[in-house]
Amino acid sequence: MDESLPTPQAVSHFVEAIDFKLPVWHLTLLSENYEQEFDLADGKYLHLWPLADLIEANQDYQADENYPGFFLIGTYGGGEACAIEKETGKIYTVPFIGDIPEDAVLVGNTLDDLIKYLHQPW
Repeated sequence: MDESLPTPQAVSHFVEAIDFKLPVWHLTLLSENYEQEFDLADGKYLHLWPLADLIEANQDYQADENYPGFFLIGTYGGGEACAIEKETGKIYTVPFIGDIPEDAVLVGNTLDDLIKYLHQPW
């Protein structure tokens, strides 16, 4: 696994390969970091997947079929993924097993919103 920062070409290729406009905060995060992990309260953690893994992870989870309208960006250890709604750019948590969109939970618009949400007790 290559843990170097993504090149501008890799970021550009990724943006061209997806079928929606990635929120600016996430594009910036992907451009400036290999991947992000945050230790949170109550044994939770947030793992935002690296750019190099995002498309493959969405293919592996069959996101187009299992999470229509969403693009998975990571997980937090609660049996759920963190996802961006393609149409709005809003952040949701979605269960790895469940009904989408009924079980999707709106978290907010930014990484800070996601972290605040995950700091809430189970």
